[in-house]
Amino acid sequence: MLDLHNPSAKQSKKGEGENRGKCPISVVITAAGNSTRFGENKLLLDLAGKPMIVRTVEQFVNISKIEEIILAVRSQDFLLYQDLFDRHRLRVKLVEGSKERIESVYNGAKASNGNIILTHDGARPLTPVWLIENLIQAVEQHAAAMTAVPPTATIKYAEGDMIIQKSLERKTTWIAQTPQGFRRDILLNALEALIREKYFIATDDSEIVAKYGYPVKIVPGDDANIKVTYKSDLAIVNELYQSQINGTVLSKSGSCPVLEG
Repeated sequence: MLDLHNPSAKQSKKGEGENRGKCPISVVITAAGNSTRFGENKLLLDLAGKPMIVRTVEQFVNISKIEEIILAVRSQDFLLYQDLFDRHRLRVKLVEGSKERIESVYNGAKASNGNIILTHDGARPLTPVWLIENLIQAVEQHAAAMTAVPPTATIKYAEGDMIIQKSLERKTTWIAQTPQGFRRDILLNALEALIREKYFIATDDSEIVAKYGYPVKIVPGDDANIKVTYKSDLAIVNELYQSQINGTVLSKSGSCPVLEG
């Protein structure tokens, strides 16, 4: 199930006397993109009565180990997002983002206090709480981990000539999701190296970390944890959200698995 927390439940505020453990965790959410493929700022569009970015942040708020949530946004949007989160009584630290996702994540990580840093796409509003908790457990054990789901169709490999060279086996192929999580020093070292090299073609943070020799553990994800890229995706996430509220689970996983080992 999506395991969405109850929006009407009383939310604890960060930093008000709570003991969040000896290994603080920060979340860096990227929200500085131009939404070019979508055509407008999708993060501000309605998802069951609240802006999508608010739904995204809410999934992390009530996880006790998370000390802070940091959002990387365009500088011209600072006041807009500050007002938005104030109205929804969410404590979020804003940092300047970049057109390059790597730089946005780096700015957020540098501004964070966590010994563990989770990175997440602002346009993934349906991340189940159980999945975030499984990821945290994996990072605590393995230092670097990512969420991912197996493909449901055969994936072909081809180069510029569009001639199939091989098929990738489903049992050894995974489709990356966020959140992903890393020990602080691992993430910052990898990001700083790539920024020096101006290597901006990495598609996700796990690729950056793996490029420098750090093993990354896969945490089985959830099919409902989709990224809103096109307008048709927004209709899908609205349906998924409403199905959870109504008690009809559309996610393939259908339960809250516990990570082992």
